[in-house]
Amino acid sequence: MDSICQLIHYVENRTFIIPALLWLLLFASSCGQKETVYDPSLIRFHLYGNGEPVFVLSGGPGNDCHQEEDVAMKIGEHYMAILLEQRGTGLSMPPELNKETINLEAYIKDLLFVMDSEINAAKFYGHSWGECATYFATKYPEKVSALILTGPGYLKLDKSYQNKIFANRMRKLSPEQRIRFDELSKIDQQKLSIQEQNEISFLGTVFNTFDTTNWDWKYKKIQTKKNTNTNLLITEDLERVKFDITDKVGQLNMPITLITCKEDPLAFLTDEYIKFAPKSKVKWLDKCGHFPMYEKPQRFYSSLTEALSNLK
Repeated sequence: MDSICQLIHYVENRTFIIPALLWLLLFASSCGQKETVYDPSLIRFHLYGNGEPVFVLSGGPGNDCHQEEDVAMKIGEHYMAILLEQRGTGLSMPPELNKETINLEAYIKDLLFVMDSEINAAKFYGHSWGECATYFATKYPEKVSALILTGPGYLKLDKSYQNKIFANRMRKLSPEQRIRFDELSKIDQQKLSIQEQNEISFLGTVFNTFDTTNWDWKYKKIQTKKNTNTNLLITEDLERVKFDITDKVGQLNMPITLITCKEDPLAFLTDEYIKFAPKSKVKWLDKCGHFPMYEKPQRFYSSLTEALSNLK
């Protein structure tokens, strides 16, 4: 499979894409999980199940896609879940990480590549930064049949939003943990030791989690690898383009469902989403933070299943 996939080029050899992708779509279920890549960006994705396509976009920016693998597997029980390794993460790694290779528009081209001519439209599920699916929908509304977003991020870069997220997260840490988080935040991320990186990961799980039962399992699920360079480059790109889709999201006609935990540090952004897209449906969950799929899986998957089935 890898030798075939290496023939797929996004620009130079476009004609190779259609038969290779079609092969994957037809035989993914019988052959198990499949992957494909294209040069020069080496975008890789994973397929689970068969049927109607549902894209699964992970958070970050820069989080490893396997943070959402459980969700993709669950969706794959009744649909074809397409779990994207977003560029700058995992195996979707350009030769160099810079503003030319890691930016919002490149993410959009990646989605177009994976859809190609074989997928006219698909449902999109996104967690946190995976809410960038909304941006894709504003550019290509005909390609998005529905949006289902969990703990969605902001629709525009706003310093007050960022400050509120930070304040909400810090409230979940003890005074000692806040001091340590502040110390670690002042260190150049490229110079953090392994131990310091682990400390930040631990504190990040603490402020994103409400239900601390079964902690070790949740920590392992939440703290997958994160590419800090990718995170920084995307953040800089959003600042450079003055990211703001608040005037566009309300014009979307496809069904939009938001699944948000009331104790999520980002929960207030769901209220903002409703303000700009008032036709959105909201499923509020109690007593869980930013990762309801791990804190309250039964209630989360019930809401997700209902949203997917109601959007057929």
